[in-house]
Amino acid sequence: MRIFLDSSVLLSACGSGKSLSRLITEISDDRGWNLVSAGYCRAETARNIGKLGEEAVLRWPDLRAKVEWVPNALTSVRPLLLTASKDKPVLISALAAECEVLLTLDKGDFGILLGTRVYGMWVSTPRDFLDGQGLG
Repeated sequence: MRIFLDSSVLLSACGSGKSLSRLITEISDDRGWNLVSAGYCRAETARNIGKLGEEAVLRWPDLRAKVEWVPNALTSVRPLLLTASKDKPVLISALAAECEVLLTLDKGDFGILLGTRVYGMWVSTPRDFLDGQGLG
């Protein structure tokens, strides 16, 4: 399964040892999950990782190496309902990378899409994803 990680999930995975985002990154190999993200999310994570402390900064290179980084996709021939223009590249990149799920903690910008499918791709929080996998 190809799982696209939004920068909010990447930051959470680095910043908290108890986060479900971290759990997903730790069990991904055993579960056969391919972690995917885009350059846009990598740059946003790199810009903000220092705000989370030294442990997060030290954890970031290992997570960065584990993720398949795909090019940013900026346009789609499909109409999209997403008001925050800064998050459209995330959604479009996840669709272009043919991911089965996009994980995000950004309920403000992705709230309208959480728990729904966008052109077959499930948009979810890490908690709801794990629940759906029977791991909740």
